[in-house]
Amino acid sequence: MKWERSHLFNPLSLLQGHFPPMENIAAFKPVSTSPARSTCGVPDRSFYCQTASSQAELLMCHQASCDQECPFRSSTPPYAPLLLPAYSGDSAVSSSIMFPQGQQACLLSPPSQKLGASGSLTLALWIKPSSLGEMMLLEKNSRDQLIFSVTLSERVVKMQYTQSRSSTPLTISFRTEGRLVMEKWTHITLQVTEHAHTHAETFRNSSKENTFFFIGRMQDFRFYPATLTNREIMEILSGDLPQLHSQSECRCPPTHPRVHPLVERYCIPNAVEDTTNDRVLRLNLNAHPLAYVNDQDMGTAWRSKLMTTRELDEGLTITVDLVNGQYQVIQYQCFLYVSPPIFFLHLTPLIEPWLDWQYVAKDCSVFKMQNNGPLLTPDSVNCLQLPSEEHYSGGNITVSLLSPEPNMRPGYNDFYNAPVLQKMVRATQVRIHLGGQYHTRAAGVDQRHRHYAIKEITISGRCECHGHADHCDTSVSPYRCLCLPESHTDGNNCQHCASLYNDKPFRPGDQLQPMNCRPCQCHNHAHSCHYDIWADDQPTEQYLGGGGVCDNCMHNTMGRNCELCMSGFFRLEQSDPTSVHVCQPCECHTAGTVNGSTVCVQVGGQCQCKASVEGRRCADCSPGWYGLQASNPEGCTRCNCSGTGTVSSSPGGVASCNQHTGQCQCKSHVTGSFINCVKCSCHRVVLFFLSLLTGLSCDRCEFGYWNLSHTDGCVPCNCDPLGSLSQFCEPEGGQCECKPGVGGQRCDSCGHGLTGLRLEGMCTPCNCSKEGTLPGTDLCDLQTGQCPCREGVEGMQCTNCAPNYFNTNGSFQGCAPCTCDPGGTVAGSVCDSSTGQCVCMPTRYGKDCSKCRTGFYLSPDQNVCVECDCHPRGAVHRKCESHTGQCFCAHPSVQGRRCDHCQESFFGFNPGLGRCQPCACDPAGSVNGSCDSDLGVCECKLLVTGDKCDACQHGASLLRAENIYGCSKAPSQQPAPVAFSLNFSSINLTWHQPDSPNSNVLNYTLIRDWQPVHSAESFTDVSLSPYTNYSYWLVTANVAGETVSATSYYQTLGAPPELDQLHLNLVGRPGPTGASFRWSTPKNKTGPVERFVLSSTESSSRAEPVVHYTGLSTEAVASGLKAFTQYTVSLEACSSGGCTSTSPLSLLTAAAPPQNQSPPKVTAVGPHTLFASWEPPAQPNGVITRYELFLRGPVEPRSPSTLTGEKRVFVSTGWLDPSTPFQARLINGSTASPPESSAIVAGLQAFSTYQMRVVSINMAGNVTSGWATARTTEGVPELMTPPDVTALSSTSLQVTWSTSEGLLFCCMDEIDMPFSQVLQRFGPSDQPLYIAKGLKPYHVYNFTVTLCTKKGCITSLAKSAQTQPAGNTKSFQNVTMVCAPHMSFTKTLSGS
Repeated sequence: MKWERSHLFNPLSLLQGHFPPMENIAAFKPVSTSPARSTCGVPDRSFYCQTASSQAELLMCHQASCDQECPFRSSTPPYAPLLLPAYSGDSAVSSSIMFPQGQQACLLSPPSQKLGASGSLTLALWIKPSSLGEMMLLEKNSRDQLIFSVTLSERVVKMQYTQSRSSTPLTISFRTEGRLVMEKWTHITLQVTEHAHTHAETFRNSSKENTFFFIGRMQDFRFYPATLTNREIMEILSGDLPQLHSQSECRCPPTHPRVHPLVERYCIPNAVEDTTNDRVLRLNLNAHPLAYVNDQDMGTAWRSKLMTTRELDEGLTITVDLVNGQYQVIQYQCFLYVSPPIFFLHLTPLIEPWLDWQYVAKDCSVFKMQNNGPLLTPDSVNCLQLPSEEHYSGGNITVSLLSPEPNMRPGYNDFYNAPVLQKMVRATQVRIHLGGQYHTRAAGVDQRHRHYAIKEITISGRCECHGHADHCDTSVSPYRCLCLPESHTDGNNCQHCASLYNDKPFRPGDQLQPMNCRPCQCHNHAHSCHYDIWADDQPTEQYLGGGGVCDNCMHNTMGRNCELCMSGFFRLEQSDPTSVHVCQPCECHTAGTVNGSTVCVQVGGQCQCKASVEGRRCADCSPGWYGLQASNPEGCTRCNCSGTGTVSSSPGGVASCNQHTGQCQCKSHVTGSFINCVKCSCHRVVLFFLSLLTGLSCDRCEFGYWNLSHTDGCVPCNCDPLGSLSQFCEPEGGQCECKPGVGGQRCDSCGHGLTGLRLEGMCTPCNCSKEGTLPGTDLCDLQTGQCPCREGVEGMQCTNCAPNYFNTNGSFQGCAPCTCDPGGTVAGSVCDSSTGQCVCMPTRYGKDCSKCRTGFYLSPDQNVCVECDCHPRGAVHRKCESHTGQCFCAHPSVQGRRCDHCQESFFGFNPGLGRCQPCACDPAGSVNGSCDSDLGVCECKLLVTGDKCDACQHGASLLRAENIYGCSKAPSQQPAPVAFSLNFSSINLTWHQPDSPNSNVLNYTLIRDWQPVHSAESFTDVSLSPYTNYSYWLVTANVAGETVSATSYYQTLGAPPELDQLHLNLVGRPGPTGASFRWSTPKNKTGPVERFVLSSTESSSRAEPVVHYTGLSTEAVASGLKAFTQYTVSLEACSSGGCTSTSPLSLLTAAAPPQNQSPPKVTAVGPHTLFASWEPPAQPNGVITRYELFLRGPVEPRSPSTLTGEKRVFVSTGWLDPSTPFQARLINGSTASPPESSAIVAGLQAFSTYQMRVVSINMAGNVTSGWATARTTEGVPELMTPPDVTALSSTSLQVTWSTSEGLLFCCMDEIDMPFSQVLQRFGPSDQPLYIAKGLKPYHVYNFTVTLCTKKGCITSLAKSAQTQPAGNTKSFQNVTMVCAPHMSFTKTLSGS
């Protein structure tokens, strides 16, 4: 019977932050009990009843013993010192003895020493060698017969010994290369076990000849009459016995001196693999020490002493000390071996007292608590109820702080935002209190059943690194988090920012943000900084703002970021702000600064200079000034130089003088005096005197120079001495005085076709050869007389062949280049100028010396001819191939250029015979039949030896040709198989061959949980149980033996949850854009559910499903849905091995006000009618119950922006359900038709502008479109008001009228006249004004206005008006003004 309570949900495993992995932090940590000495078998052997599995077994007692005594020894055996002074006068230095070179004194024999059991012994000593080579350390003899000897060198330690009844010594050697160094102390230990017994017990130096004694120092030479174990040898070396977790005092036996590196309760021999099965128990088989509770070995168990009823009631406490720091404890697991107790769990932080963590019992009323009580706060403690089934042994209790079951702890799924919960899980010690026991108090139960037994206690936790480390080093105390470099944190727990990373206060990282410390901007001028909240404009934000203030700025800097220079210092523009020399001293020259100031500008360092002073330091006079003095308010005195011949060094062209003396700076080769007036003071009288300075006025050129105005000064005449009469020239133009027939300003050139001035001092003809001169050129160089020669031709007149050119025919018609091979031609020689023959070296011949003579060949670099030098016996003759030098070999066993090397598979070239011997390698043992060309030693396969590769190495056998190793021996170092889970029932396994296969044919046997399952190269293990751990290892064999790999453990994936346990439910009614869901958690015993995936799909579209939630919660909200839309929703429950989906759940989201109603489309269908149509809104979001159409207008022509009030002109009937297609409504027999989506609006004004909008309405609200503008068509005008007429004078009248859309005509007639006159045509944009001129005084005229459109015209009533009187004459005329139609108007115009 097994029972289990396990809550393994751990949200920390889902985080993506920087946190160390969870591990068993209790493993191999110190553990204690209270009361002390509560373990069985202490101090003496005790007895108990073995674990019962039923009520019947409880009434019986299968007695077993508990014995904590070590099966072997528990202390290091005593030793006898062997190092005694051999002669008087030998001095001991620091208890060591010196053995000098050439010294014949030796050690006296110590008292006889008895060997241990079976001749076992151990020798241990310290040596400091002073010489190289093989030296004798110790020799043991009996009656002049060698028993054993120990020699050493820098490469090897050897032991020779003889067995009983044998005179032939045997040798064992150990390599010491790099481990035994001259003049350095080295500790050597020799272990001997099961040695043949001998009666000779004395130790002395050998008198045998050619023995080299040890030279150097020895110290602490010990003899142990037993074989020491590896730990005891380390105790000799260091003085401390290496500690083990379980009963460290128990030693290994001499035959198995090494503690098993993986399971320390076992011992194994030296020089065997860790996976060997040759092991013995270091501890008593019946030992059950307390250390077994956390040794990570499920094959062991701790047992308590037998307990009385009172002791059971008082209970027993087990404390695990986490030793090296405060950990985050997340889960506790206790694997029991006997009937479960009532228990509760404590943790203790680093300083604070013990805190309750969890209570567990079948009936929690024993703690005055309710079963599985609620957890109201993150640090609440409740009592978990054990299962009520009758369990008598076994099982485990698992308790997790961050589990949602059976009661959800507040903050379990938001750990990093729950500081109270974070504080609760921190612990430095964990204590479990066991109290009482079920079943053992019943009548008839043997009291020896009353004890506790625990297989293992595991505590899952991790280092507290504040979210800034992925790993921590738990091998040191206290443990140290390996802070990530990008976190810029420091401290054992990464608990504070590094010294230069305090721009924001330290914050622990969480599952969303790393919260790395931010660097201060100190520009490398400070070693630390601090955070100042008042300097941070965003103190609540991690990645905005910053409040870092640098501490103790260096390098003459200052400021919050060391970005400023101290007073008296400055920085250059574009300078590196991080340079240690960024701030430089101002060093202002006080004589040149205003008021002697020493302060400069922060950037650039410019000092405040006086008016005539310049330079960064104000140490220089401005151009045109000199004599800087502190007493001068201007700073300097102005220069007084002549401008023409003076050098101008300033951009403005100001003549400059010496900064200190005022001396003007003349241009080159310019001279002249400088007169200056100097002020003097003679007893209160100020006078001036003329001073002729030693300087120059710079106003004329020196003799032999000219051009004073040149920017660089006067330039030399440079008259040619051959063509000029003197070296002087005209000072203004520079013209030299030339000899007759010579021209040029410098008198340096001859005339056309002449030359010779440079050679003869006169000009002569060129006389160039036509054959040797370049075509088209007959002039020679004016200076040298050289004619322009063809290629390969030389001479002043081009009449000779150049060196390495020759005449191609008898007469001189041109020269051709010689083609001499540079490698075969004598150095420095030239070819014959007539024939072109090159001068060949003795080993060459041919016109160009490119061929080697017989007996020579061209070297590989093609430079020289080398003698063939063929072997006199190996080659047929002395000749060789002219390009490669290969001689012609006489025998097929010979090769090489000279025929003096052996061919492949031959060796030992005989120079007398000129041939080689066959290698005769054993084809089965050699690599390729080849051998050493000199010695004939064949190249053997890996496990083959012998000159001919015909023997197996020691330990190998079975020489075979097909074996790549030649011989075979047992394989070794087989790596463990590597696997990955394919699914919940299969694991794919692969493996590599052993590091030392030692044979060409290997057979693999894959073992799973002690059962062979496969024998091939790779394997897929199928039909496995879901979510189950399996152990695998390999047995690799060849013809000579086998080896076993280490064990690897792999787990199958979890099986998909069962569908009948997965139920998706809609919570409440869906909203317009979302819906809430809740589901059950499957009770999946074949692997935990790793995630739930909630997704939805629109029923009317083929879109991909939209995932709304992924996680482990059992409820979620599907948001982002469309209103009034049909969806199918499904839930997937996924384990590591697959997913199970629920049946689709259909729903219709709620209605919402419609959205995105487009404006109606409006068209004119007449002068008084508009037609409007519209589309449904883009998102109806529900059933459209009606449309309403609104109209406003008409627009006033004079005020286009002014509109009359709007009014509803149409309301629809019917309804529109966008969630149901029209065909479906027909099939379902729905009679309700959709609302009308068009309307005609009548009764409008002709040719007028109106605006319309439509309103869509559903059950949840409405949406209004934008306005659409349209205009009615033109119609026949209906009314035109008479014009207004005003008299302006006796001959003119002014006519005005109201504006209208259309064409206007203004007409006039007199009262007594029978006809009308059309005065003017007006367009819609013309001004409504007309002035009738040339009328009769004091006459009455009638005016009408006619309005015309494309459909017809209408004329207003006449309006009369009278012109003003002019004199006494009075007349009355009848004038009519007519606005004619357009066509009549045209005729009127044509008639007039």
